[in-house]
Amino acid sequence: MRVGIVTQPLEMNYGGILQNWALQQALKSLGHEPITIDAYQRYSTVHYWFNCLRAGIKRMTGHKAEMPHPYKGALRYELLGRFVEEQIDKTRVMWDYKRNVVKRYGLDALVVGSDQVWRAKYNGDHLEDMYLAFAVGFKLKRVAYAASFGVDQWEYTPEQTARCAALAQQMDAVSVREQSGVALCHDHLKVDAECVVDPTMLLDAQGYNSIIDHEWDGGEPYLAVYCLDVSPEVEAFVNQLAASRGLQVRMFSAGWKSTLSVGQWLAMLSRATVVVTDSFHGTVFSILFGRDFYNIGNAGRGNTRIYNLLRSLGLEERLLTDLTAIPVAVETDWGKVHGLLAAEREKSMAFLANNL
Repeated sequence: MRVGIVTQPLEMNYGGILQNWALQQALKSLGHEPITIDAYQRYSTVHYWFNCLRAGIKRMTGHKAEMPHPYKGALRYELLGRFVEEQIDKTRVMWDYKRNVVKRYGLDALVVGSDQVWRAKYNGDHLEDMYLAFAVGFKLKRVAYAASFGVDQWEYTPEQTARCAALAQQMDAVSVREQSGVALCHDHLKVDAECVVDPTMLLDAQGYNSIIDHEWDGGEPYLAVYCLDVSPEVEAFVNQLAASRGLQVRMFSAGWKSTLSVGQWLAMLSRATVVVTDSFHGTVFSILFGRDFYNIGNAGRGNTRIYNLLRSLGLEERLLTDLTAIPVAVETDWGKVHGLLAAEREKSMAFLANNL
């Protein structure tokens, strides 16, 4: 089947990009032809040329500046965008979701997921498209795979609830990433949902071997810090933890401050002695690579998804809420953890196979 994937924009988020890549790999292994609908906002032409001018002036005055991407001011960060261009099968860039994408690409099915695609605050005017509103009336399979609300409370307005519930009820199958999402679907969307793993966990560590940067060198044993939000409290905790373990601190940023390619980011996590992160996917890959890690919690971005993941694998102690106490090193039975994950992976692949 020709399967169109609807997800969050592939812009400057390591986890968001990799979950899409992983879902494509999983669908290909099942014999399907996936293509991601590449819809995301872009700057205006005027804004693009303004950014070109600003970058040119910086260069002429001896400062480093990266020129905007050739396709008119796309928000996709070039360092991560190269991976998207080379590794992900996608449609042409679209301003938003259009009905003609179904016919233009000969789609037989649409899969929506994952990465907080059903969180209202992260989708603006496109929330209903995350429930496939743009494809109403077409005869095709409609499946939600590991769709995430990100939180365990209902955030939709009554109007959003009514419209999204009607669309969800037209889907052939619904699965969510967090167990709490099963209840939200039942209580508010009036649909039954199955809990499955995030797309990145449909592959084991070896599944990323072809895209990891094997030449990247992190240097001496280090504590990797990959946090979306860094506070003085976090910095103090990290420095104390590193000192207690005799490690160097290596700070890695997200978004526009990123300095690693996707392959280097994977290498950084796979080779760290300890990882400290507030990121969901930073946590996921720490688990896949069997790293000693701590998630320091980030309520604003949604702790529910992280707690659900850790609880399902018996790793709840890895979620820290008190940064004044330095945790004592503990041994983790990674064989047991990866065994639990393998069982969930098999169930999740069966969901895709049975519903497409």
